[in-house]
Amino acid sequence: MNFILKRPYILALFIVIALAAWLFSEKIVDVLAHQEKISEEIPVEETIVPPKVAPIPIQVRIREQKAQPLTREIILTGRTAPFRIVTLRTEVDAHVEKIGAKRGARVKKGELIVRLATDDRALRLKGAQALVKQREFEYKAKKNLSKRGYQSQVQIAEALTLLENAKTQVKQAQIALENLVIRAPFSGILEQRLVEKGDYVSIGDTIAELIDENPFLLKGEVTERQRQYLKLKKRVTARLVTGQTVKGRITLISARANESTRTFDIEIEVPNRKGRLAAGITCEIRIPIETVNAHKVSSALLSLNDDGVLGVKTVSADNYVNFFPAKFARANTEGLWLTGLPKQLSFITVGQGFVRPGDIVQPVLESEIASKK
Repeated sequence: MNFILKRPYILALFIVIALAAWLFSEKIVDVLAHQEKISEEIPVEETIVPPKVAPIPIQVRIREQKAQPLTREIILTGRTAPFRIVTLRTEVDAHVEKIGAKRGARVKKGELIVRLATDDRALRLKGAQALVKQREFEYKAKKNLSKRGYQSQVQIAEALTLLENAKTQVKQAQIALENLVIRAPFSGILEQRLVEKGDYVSIGDTIAELIDENPFLLKGEVTERQRQYLKLKKRVTARLVTGQTVKGRITLISARANESTRTFDIEIEVPNRKGRLAAGITCEIRIPIETVNAHKVSSALLSLNDDGVLGVKTVSADNYVNFFPAKFARANTEGLWLTGLPKQLSFITVGQGFVRPGDIVQPVLESEIASKK
């Protein structure tokens, strides 16, 4: 206390500080009161949430089309082949005396191809015929004597046996002469003739090869699954690499699979009256299975859904996007044929990559855009 009395300026400093603190506190209270009054007078603005705006539908281009009847087919590669090939061989030993047909010629049934030399076969026939007359006379004579009791039944039987043997020799001589003339067993093409005039041939030697050209055959192979759709006499169409188109019927379906390829052989008989077909020509064989309704689309319309399934996107009547898995019936350079779809559809042709199944779109017909252009 004495310290403060001895120094009066310190006391004055405390008094100034206390007075300033009191004045400052009063000012703060007034400011807070003023701000509270202002806040009560100003109304609080409400937060306005803007309404949700529906997204604008994506515009897509569509094409409306109806399903068309499509015949499902088994398509396989085959080849032409002759209906039958016959190899003509000799049945006697002789020289070639005459050539009746040239190689590659078309021959008719019974036409001469080769004639062999008769040599002494004609003489043998005359001798056999004379022997038959002798045996007949002997048999008749012994038969008459038997009626008088001068000949036994054993002697008559011996005479009859000799007569029959003589007749057999005549028949053999006649056959030998007939075998000297080789004729066509059916109408066809003489593909090969291996002998010339003057050649000597033995029994079993090949003389010629004859091909039957009408009808002709188409040969092919089908898989294990395809075989179940085939039936005998089923009509088939084939197109040859030469541009020819032929029609025929199935005449053979193999009952046993090839052990190496596990395929079954089939044969199709086709007419070849004018001989236009040749053996060994490659052909495309089409075997119809069934007729179904199908839509023909471009491969560019195919797309994948979220599960990775390949299919097409369409637009429903209420403008929703639908997805249909692709079920292929046929595919070629012209496009794809899809089955298992509704008969009437609107395919998305432009914009299918920007929409998903369930989206609402704004469809525009391709025909309308084309008319505006």
